[in-house]
Amino acid sequence: MPIYQIQCPDCGHGFQGVVLAGARMPDEWVCSGCGSRNAKPRQDCEPAPHPLESAHGHGCPCCGG
Repeated sequence: MPIYQIQCPDCGHGFQGVVLAGARMPDEWVCSGCGSRNAKPRQDCEPAPHPLESAHGHGCPCCGG
């Protein structure tokens, strides 16, 4: 379950987005600051693993994994 750093080019707001295991990445990200549909994952940041998922390797307990 990677965590992406998302940046909105319209308002400059940065936020995180999670893509659940087995799901595809969204075609568009909606900015949580201004509502723009132009937000994109930052190219200078690699997706990070969910902090609880990587600790034990059995999925995330908060997400039912």
